[in-house]
Amino acid sequence: MATWPSTLPQEFHQQGFSLDFPEGAIRTDMDTGKPFQRKRFSAAVQPVRGQMWLSPSQYDDLIEFWDNTLGMGALDFDWVHPITGNPVKMRFVADSPPAISSVTADLYQVRLSMEIIPQ
Repeated sequence: MATWPSTLPQEFHQQGFSLDFPEGAIRTDMDTGKPFQRKRFSAAVQPVRGQMWLSPSQYDDLIEFWDNTLGMGALDFDWVHPITGNPVKMRFVADSPPAISSVTADLYQVRLSMEIIPQ
């Protein structure tokens, strides 16, 4: 399995970082009385969004990793949990590829949407 490249930042920038609880329950409205809720999955993905600042060579490394190593972001990879630091399996969110913008001539901001895969 692929591993997050050591040449890229190993953590998200604090500004814009978010880690959501997984959505693992379902709610059904009833004709009368309170809505019914139940657990939907035994485990669910945990959404992670954040940003990093990259040099031109790191930009190249990210493109290589996302495009070639992960098949345009389709495959899972090993990294660390952004809060606990424990090893986790992650993947990019398919309908939200990395978005990159120029900050200066030698600095790029990349916005990432990922999911922590339950193990």
